[in-house]
Amino acid sequence: MDTHLLVGIAVMLGLIGIAAGRNLLRTLRPQPQLVPLKVSRPVRSDRSDIR
Repeated sequence: MDTHLLVGIAVMLGLIGIAAGRNLLRTLRPQPQLVPLKVSRPVRSDRSDIR
């Protein structure tokens, strides 16, 4: 076989392997989940006497 053809095949297989590895790592990484947080606002006493 031609050397250039072998190099081209090797490069293509390498790129496919890199893409597959990135995709696999992305799916194996734990996805961040939203956690509900309670927001407690302090009651300000200086506003209670303003009408």
